[in-house]
Amino acid sequence: MPAVPLSQQTQAQLKAKYEASAGEGKTDDDINAELSENLPAIILFNQIDEDRSGAIDKKELKKCLMSMPKKKPVEPEGGWPEGGPPKFVPFDEIVDSLDTDKDDQITLEEWLANLSSLPGLKMAITGALDAETGKITGYVSLEQRLDNLLAEKAKIESEIDAIRGKIGSAGITVFRQIDIDHDGTVSQKELLRVLKVLPRPKGVKGPKVSIEDLAATLDVNGDGAISEDEWIAQIDALPALKASIEEAIDPATGKIIGYRSLEQQLWKLQKNVTDLEARIAGGEEGLEEELEKRKKAAQKLVDKGIQPEAFEEEEAAK
Repeated sequence: MPAVPLSQQTQAQLKAKYEASAGEGKTDDDINAELSENLPAIILFNQIDEDRSGAIDKKELKKCLMSMPKKKPVEPEGGWPEGGPPKFVPFDEIVDSLDTDKDDQITLEEWLANLSSLPGLKMAITGALDAETGKITGYVSLEQRLDNLLAEKAKIESEIDAIRGKIGSAGITVFRQIDIDHDGTVSQKELLRVLKVLPRPKGVKGPKVSIEDLAATLDVNGDGAISEDEWIAQIDALPALKASIEEAIDPATGKIIGYRSLEQQLWKLQKNVTDLEARIAGGEEGLEEELEKRKKAAQKLVDKGIQPEAFEEEEAAK
């Protein structure tokens, strides 16, 4: 069986066990023979002790038992030692048999001393160890789970990068900026709104496309709303629109320059109201109608539940 790294706590307990055995007058050969006999159980103990505390608690033991193959015990050569297959032992009884001092922690000493009283568990341990790796078949440790999660994270990030490379800068960030009501889709009205601030694309030839045709190309299922998936899948079919968006993108933010969200509009309107009120208070005339107009526009957004979002006007005006 290959060498399996043991935790510091397990190593310390084995050292203490060796010293105790040597103190009892046992020879190194006897101690090594005992160690070899207990090696599968020691390796299993080390793996079950996920938090490296030097002891196994109920949660760790249950996790291990649930991961072990559910197989009927195979009769060994020479027959069953007790005349029949091991009987099923409930989990609480297993814990009670292993935890000698009843402190809810099974030490290595308790594990090795009491495992023989649970022949079914001992047999399952022997059958669950992979001869090539020295580890429990099907048992995933915390470290392995972390490695798996990191690998999955790397895979997802790679897929995201691939999507970004495919759709360029006219991707999800822009889609969500155009989706001003944040319902997860872009309507024809929202699409028209962004077209008004986009520049004419440079170097892209072709006939002028109407807003209806743009929406029809993007709205694959024809439900009147363009989803993120539809946007990503179809934006390449509209090279002029894509080029226009990419020309308008601020490389620092990934957003369309000069295109304001409803939150930014509300902030701007409220700022205008404050400025107009200050000018009127200062004696300037002829601003009352404009003030009322801005107040009504701001209140309309407030009634929709919009919250103001400040922005740097210099960036929006580039």
